[in-house]
Amino acid sequence: MRLTQTREHLLESLQSTLGAIEKRHTAPILENVLLRIAGNQSFWRGTDLELEIATQAPVMDGADGDITLPARKLADICKSLPAESIVNLEIQDDKRAKITAGRSRFELATLPASEFPDLEDIGEVHTFGIAENALKHLLDSVAFAMANQDVRYYLNGMLLEVNPEGVRTVATDGHRLALCFQTSEMPDVEQARQLIIPRKGVLELARLLRGDSQVPVQVQASQNHLRVQLDNLRFTTKLVDGRYPDYRAAIPGGGQIQVDLDRKTFRDMLSRVAILSNEKFRGVRLSLSENLLQVQAHNPEQEVATDELDVAYSGNDFSIGFNVTYLLDAVNHLSGDTLRLQCNSPESSVLVTNPDDDSVHNVIMPIRL
Repeated sequence: MRLTQTREHLLESLQSTLGAIEKRHTAPILENVLLRIAGNQSFWRGTDLELEIATQAPVMDGADGDITLPARKLADICKSLPAESIVNLEIQDDKRAKITAGRSRFELATLPASEFPDLEDIGEVHTFGIAENALKHLLDSVAFAMANQDVRYYLNGMLLEVNPEGVRTVATDGHRLALCFQTSEMPDVEQARQLIIPRKGVLELARLLRGDSQVPVQVQASQNHLRVQLDNLRFTTKLVDGRYPDYRAAIPGGGQIQVDLDRKTFRDMLSRVAILSNEKFRGVRLSLSENLLQVQAHNPEQEVATDELDVAYSGNDFSIGFNVTYLLDAVNHLSGDTLRLQCNSPESSVLVTNPDDDSVHNVIMPIRL
């Protein structure tokens, strides 16, 4: 078995699959990438048994065969080589991989391709198409609100809801919630379906998707798997088996308190005040009075930070506390120059939106300060 390829093309194939490969695993084979040469094509596949990424690329020259190679070592070797290097990879009789580029020589241990695991057949699938940049926007707009290692395992991921009117993504960790909706007719979707994609699957798929591509990608959903086909790359992840909570009940109705703010000015203001917030609770207090918003934070050392912003507000004086990290995450994941805060009482959650784009909703629970 032999492969000749440019450093850049080799690295591109490797880096696509690396996201599915664990750095340290109990099974050595799962630290390897499967490489198969057939005709003038190379086929690469990485998996951690929950997630699989497969890609293919033409080769300059090669001899058919298959083998598994240490993925990160091979990627590090490619990164260290000069740009535009021509890399030769050959499997020797003792099954070691000999890699040469210019005057550089490397030998890597391998494991047989027969030991490499396959994700089981994903079974009967429901298929729909969506523009690549639209799918990336749906993931990027909510992924920050996913839980991480929560005992409520169904929160350690993202809800993907598909219905004939469009696609919705939702993520929550119990303290905040993010929702994004993409309206478009889905002729391939006859009834609504809810899928929970695990956290790692969401982050890896978002990494692979391109924000500047409007090319439709094919999404296949089965009972236990989600598969996305992108050009020469195929992404597959197992789904979380569980029931997602009713997210609609968490979104507050029309806010009695409402104020529009310059998004970047408000973000910078929060970042400044957060410097002196309590490191554990990260609390800040927002106080509204006649045409004025005041943000204040203090910490156990009795240090205080206060900042003010002129706003168009004429209601009753109002004060509410938030975890500033959650508030900043919501602000940073909105587009546009203006954001709108809507709230009903100091004890109820706040709705953070872009008044010019109703497709993204961020809900944050208040905290007592």
